[in-house]
Amino acid sequence: MNIVTINNKQFPVIEYRGQRVVTFAIIDDVHQRPEGTARAAFNRNRSHFIEGVDFLEMTADVIRTESLSDAFAARTAKGIILFESGYLMLTKPFNDALAWQVQRELVNSYFRTHAPLTEMEMIAAMAADAVRQQKRLSHV
Repeated sequence: MNIVTINNKQFPVIEYRGQRVVTFAIIDDVHQRPEGTARAAFNRNRSHFIEGVDFLEMTADVIRTESLSDAFAARTAKGIILFESGYLMLTKPFNDALAWQVQRELVNSYFRTHAPLTEMEMIAAMAADAVRQQKRLSHV
């Protein structure tokens, strides 16, 4: 199982049919919100979310057969997963500095994964970073 760290909080990478998803519990945790905040925001604005595009509601059988049991508490009767668009819509009202930072990290580091670099690409990236670092140091 892959683990990702966002805002110093670790959680498992959860994928559903090739797309990364999050749960309400993950959102509350990484945004440092009280438990139930994300679910309440979703319920208040549910009419704006499109099932299958922004979120999916899953039964216990689907959770088990799709290997999503790490995403939900044991014996969960049903659960909701949010795709990137659902996450962004849900957190739209979160506008404090932490929310902006967490949203950027989740989108860039979690939802939008990058293809692994080749060895040559890694070396080139490291060299470019070294040059940038050297330029910064020479200006000090």
